[in-house]
Amino acid sequence: MKKILTIFLSIVFTCISGLTTAQNIYPKYEYKVNVGYNIGGSAPIPLPVEIREIKSFKPVLFAPHVGIEATSWLSNKWGIAAQLGLDYKGFTVEARVKSLRTEMEMQYEKYVGHFTGNNKTEIKNIYVTLPVMATHRLSDEWLIQFGVYIAYLHKPSFKGTASEGYIREDDPTGAKTEVDFANFNFSKEQNEIDYGFAVAGEWNFYKRFALKGQLSWGTRPLFASDFTGITYKMYNIYGTIGFSYNLSR
Repeated sequence: MKKILTIFLSIVFTCISGLTTAQNIYPKYEYKVNVGYNIGGSAPIPLPVEIREIKSFKPVLFAPHVGIEATSWLSNKWGIAAQLGLDYKGFTVEARVKSLRTEMEMQYEKYVGHFTGNNKTEIKNIYVTLPVMATHRLSDEWLIQFGVYIAYLHKPSFKGTASEGYIREDDPTGAKTEVDFANFNFSKEQNEIDYGFAVAGEWNFYKRFALKGQLSWGTRPLFASDFTGITYKMYNIYGTIGFSYNLSR
């Protein structure tokens, strides 16, 4: 028994000594500046049957990400990272829809009903984001992160047009009105708070510089459940590719 206890204490002592020694290899706290480009969309999952054809999809050209990240290393391998960032996210999509429940304005008059025709949606949102992620150092060059994020919608923009179709008021069999061109603007109907999961990977390719990629998957719908302009749920799904500069090395 005494021999087993001696071996156990030796192992624990060795582990603690190793951890203490290892903690001296890297700084306990690291600070980084991250810049990148956001690409992705706000998408329904699955694609609703009302959307019959995606005719085109274009990410916005100006969709930067900037952020400052702090990591507290609990050991050589594991740490906790938090980042305060500013994200421009958006895209333009054109689709052919059938009997899509929506709201629109045509010649200064509001229509609510089921639209069939062409739909063009433009989203340009600006978020203040705060991801908090567990960080695992795979080697001196590579690390991975996974965790959650919360974001505040600082500047919303969700608008578009409806054309070359018709709308049936109130229900699919309601009165039919031809739609040559109409507008909609749901910017203020979006939820101010978004949250979800995030995973990231980083490759330190030169001294303080690293290449970084991140995927953020929202779990809160873009609109409140009582909003009737869009009846299906949309979620923010965006990837970010960019560079990280380590201020602590």
